[in-house]
Amino acid sequence: MIVFDILKDNIDNLMSEMTDDDRVAIICIAESNVDRCLENYSDAYRVNVIRTKELIHTLSMKGFRVIFFSSDQVFDGIRGNYTEDSERNPINMYGMMKKEMEDYLLSNEPEACILRIPKVVSTLRKKQNVLSEWTEKIDTGRICCIRGNRMSFVSMDDIYRICRIIAEKRLKALFNIAGDKTYSRAELAWIFYDKLGINQIEIKECNVEEFHFKENRPLNLSMCNAKFKAETGYMFESMDTVIDRYIANLKK
Repeated sequence: MIVFDILKDNIDNLMSEMTDDDRVAIICIAESNVDRCLENYSDAYRVNVIRTKELIHTLSMKGFRVIFFSSDQVFDGIRGNYTEDSERNPINMYGMMKKEMEDYLLSNEPEACILRIPKVVSTLRKKQNVLSEWTEKIDTGRICCIRGNRMSFVSMDDIYRICRIIAEKRLKALFNIAGDKTYSRAELAWIFYDKLGINQIEIKECNVEEFHFKENRPLNLSMCNAKFKAETGYMFESMDTVIDRYIANLKK
């Protein structure tokens, strides 16, 4: 992997090493911690908006086709089952930054493809994977989940395959990239522990205020993936399959 610091490095230095005619840039650089986007707003805004706009514009001018990762945080979490045409009304700074980037790309970079991504789940035990977090909680015997928080989880492998499809088909649009089924965290946790054969664990749902977040959290972030499926015929991996593969890898 080649290190690239969006705040310090010049993308021209990397592009000079690339000779392929068909070039795609997948932009997943972000300060994605919701609370840090509030606490360190100016730094987060510089990464998430100012420098990202500059980077994407430079790439587009050099002939790259851009895939940009947005977020389900652009919604207020009141209604749920959001489509690509649903009204966006972010209630935290991170969501506002992602909304600004969506608006910029739709108005100024029409060749770009925007993917709205929900909570991503991996089949491997790694950081920022909710299944890994729940694995570590087995020893404590208790996890707490936000009451009313519903999400359309998606597999990391789906994200990879979908980026390949978008690159190959040269798609340029806004798509919700989310699994077919919506879960609360507690529902998915019960499925996970049941498949592991763990029954000595307490799964407690608490009001969002009990978590003492510094920034607002939208609750119902379920998204509809019908547009992408209609465009490509893609079949999303079920969370049951993802969990089964995670457990198989865990046992290895």
